Amino acid sequence: MRITIAIDGPVGAGKSTVADGVAKELGILHLDTGAMYRAFAWKALQEGVDLENEAALEALTRRVMPEVRYENGAQRTLIDGDDVTGLIRTPEVSMAASNVSKVAAVRAAMVARQQQLAAQQSMLLDGRDIGTRVLPDAMIKIYLTASSEVRAKRRFEEQVKKGDDTPYEEVLKDVVRRDEQDMNREVDPLRPAQDAQIVDSSDFTQQQVVESIVRRVRLKQGVKPEREEKFTPMYRFVKMLAGFLFSTFFPVRYHNEENLQWDAPYILLANHNCMMDPLVIAWKCHRYHVRFLGKKELVKNPIARWFFRKMLMISVDRHHMDMSAIRQCLKTLKEKHVLGIFPEGTRHKTGVMEELESGVAMIALMGKVPLIPVYMTGKPRLFRPIDVYYGQPILTSSLAAKGVTKENCDELLQEVRAFYSHIIALHPSLVKKG
Repeated sequence: MRITIAIDGPVGAGKSTVADGVAKELGILHLDTGAMYRAFAWKALQEGVDLENEAALEALTRRVMPEVRYENGAQRTLIDGDDVTGLIRTPEVSMAASNVSKVAAVRAAMVARQQQLAAQQSMLLDGRDIGTRVLPDAMIKIYLTASSEVRAKRRFEEQVKKGDDTPYEEVLKDVVRRDEQDMNREVDPLRPAQDAQIVDSSDFTQQQVVESIVRRVRLKQGVKPEREEKFTPMYRFVKMLAGFLFSTFFPVRYHNEENLQWDAPYILLANHNCMMDPLVIAWKCHRYHVRFLGKKELVKNPIARWFFRKMLMISVDRHHMDMSAIRQCLKTLKEKHVLGIFPEGTRHKTGVMEELESGVAMIALMGKVPLIPVYMTGKPRLFRPIDVYYGQPILTSSLAAKGVTKENCDELLQEVRAFYSHIIALHPSLVKKG
């Protein structure tokens, strides 16, 4: 089976390095399309071609175009017989590449060459318009991004290693300028493909991002991620039961489950419809045993108490500031587990995430962990399907660095509400009626 992977994203997101790692893990070739544009821009600079003269640049495409070859699995980029691999990573070439990429004739010539290369074998391509233009039918599309500050810091550190003394502030300005230029150009502007999976690498290492993308590819191929921790026997049984029920008698359609496969610790939070909700949202989490926060009333009955202890539930007094439960939650996150919370505090009757308990934001900021929001369109019913949407991780490191304050908690909760508003706006027919 031929594998085609498209990775897009803004400058400094680490696309080339991550793509190298993913291609190596999967045993396929990586075509760095950005290097092709850089090589073409380098040639234009060498020949003194006016980068604003579209006719001159189009003429150059008819005379010379980049070539690629692979040595020991690594790409070497050539143009007009010259190997320019080590010459095209300067700020001057970077900005020139952004300029020439705006020219329709240049992009058309590049796209044709890239499609030709990708049609011959399994290949990963990274660039600015791979998922939207070059490989619109790619098996999987990734939009790799990070905050402009993080991307500027990464680029600044790379340049320092090369002896470049450009101040960080200038690097940040250049990153922002490149973003504006790439996103607002008339020809193939930088944007995620409609079916792309967004990966924000701001808070994650390069290796974590590589492993996440590899898992996403495997999941697309029908291969579930391996468990990262031991599941209790009761949890394994309930997980198997949930898998059976939600694929037969109580059908559930799952969307974007790849977002659930991030590295722990993180908080899984969802709207609340019925007692089956933990089963509905957690059984797709293949890597971790989700420890849910549940009201203390659930453990009053001895049999229920025994069951929930086997499920590793954390009981909480919803009517008071339960510091014991908060400490257990933070301990769970510190030990790199997944914590499940229903932040509405009770099953909602109308509306979704209109009134949120601030405790979830406080725990997320104190633990400095991402939030992964989940939206369920209703409670499971016999032979009546419902939909479950897993959102992109909401990163908290920037807010956490400012402190655990009411203002920061409110800002984080607003991001949570934004996810639910977005999903409901896209699928108004799925909203559960009161």
